[in-house]
Amino acid sequence: MSRSFAAALALAIVATFASLSAGAEASPPSEAAEATEATEASAPDPEPSGPHIPTGGSLSADPLDPENLLPAIRERREQKDALFSRSPLHGVHEFTGRWKKSLYDATGLELGFGFNQLFQVVNESLPGTDTWGTASTVDFTGTWELFHRGKPTQGQLSFGVQGRWDWGTTGPEDLGTEALGSLSRPGNTFAAYTPTFLPLRNLYWQQGSKEAGWVYRIGKITPDAILSTSAHIAAPLTFTSTAGVGSFADALPDSGLGAVAVWYLHDRVRVMGLVSDANGDRYDWGDISEGDLFTAVEFAAQIFPRTEKAGWSKLTVWHTDGTRDGLSSNGNLGPSGWGFFLKLEQELTADGRAIGIVKYGRSYNDSALYKHQANVLFLYYDPSFIGHIKNDVIGIGLNYVDPGLPGTRSEYSLEIFYRFPIFPLVDLTLTYHSMFRLALDPDNNQASAFSLRLRTTF
Repeated sequence: MSRSFAAALALAIVATFASLSAGAEASPPSEAAEATEATEASAPDPEPSGPHIPTGGSLSADPLDPENLLPAIRERREQKDALFSRSPLHGVHEFTGRWKKSLYDATGLELGFGFNQLFQVVNESLPGTDTWGTASTVDFTGTWELFHRGKPTQGQLSFGVQGRWDWGTTGPEDLGTEALGSLSRPGNTFAAYTPTFLPLRNLYWQQGSKEAGWVYRIGKITPDAILSTSAHIAAPLTFTSTAGVGSFADALPDSGLGAVAVWYLHDRVRVMGLVSDANGDRYDWGDISEGDLFTAVEFAAQIFPRTEKAGWSKLTVWHTDGTRDGLSSNGNLGPSGWGFFLKLEQELTADGRAIGIVKYGRSYNDSALYKHQANVLFLYYDPSFIGHIKNDVIGIGLNYVDPGLPGTRSEYSLEIFYRFPIFPLVDLTLTYHSMFRLALDPDNNQASAFSLRLRTTF
């Protein structure tokens, strides 16, 4: 571990104990639980935006980030509308819900588990490749509230364990590249890990909140779950293509040692700074001792909010020193370079059910997966396609990517999905992808993929 990172860790520890001495002591778990129940009982009706419309956390907006995944699992437990009223997983959901609540009340440790299955078929394939594939992904997440529990200056230790496997098929993420020659890749994240499980994708300390006016996170972090993110974009939940979900005109390193801090200048304006190991590796601790860093500054604002769940528009400016061996890692192709990424997000209706997102990113020196990336995304929550069912969403995305890899060409894609609860706490999504001018196959100007995705959380 480098001296600079050790110094940053020491500073975080000092800041934590300084906040301890400045504030009141944490409430015992039972008192905190009672306070939470009282707050929920007296909370105003969240309509018109409603609990079914996601919102980001005080630092990250990614729905799979631990600070967002756990609250989303809690909200999802209250949403019982479904096509079929009785779930085959009902007993498991009820047991795990009771057990997790007892654990949290006693210790301040909250756990969450998400399971996703994606089936995908393509309308054609290159010689010697498959025309279909499937893969599973799991996320096991925990947050242990240790300091100033229930207060704006709360400090907590968070971890994330991931697993991914493809059942002996070609996982959809690989299927798009290998079978179609696509760098839009219609099955982002749905490919096997080797080994199947990562013991610690994330392990970090986080303290602060929007109410406190500051937040920091230090430890093993995942930059692509922090920068340029939206509460409405995640492969297990909405769009599934790499082009639509990711911000890979940023040379985002893999998970590794790093630190990030947010300063709220106003309720609707904030500034973020991030530094992370450019040699990060989700399978281990990376190699921060090499001194290769990825750094970024992100400016964010809620420009025209219409509800309390309005998303943030963001401008990210970044620089990477490149990887130690010049090889690619995650969104970083290896060379040093810099770039920027702009995301504009706006509620289009007074109730917040219609969301528009426009993204554009540019990288330099062939340092990122995409040299240019542009997206226009639209989501509409509770469209009432299936009678009484709520908590469904439809989305359409138009994507353009110009890869930074030699021998490739720019690619366009269209993505349409509809997600609805087939059983209580079990969501089913149908997705259609159409890709044009496939980046890795100059002879193919159009191909299609069809996907079915299942998701449940505990």
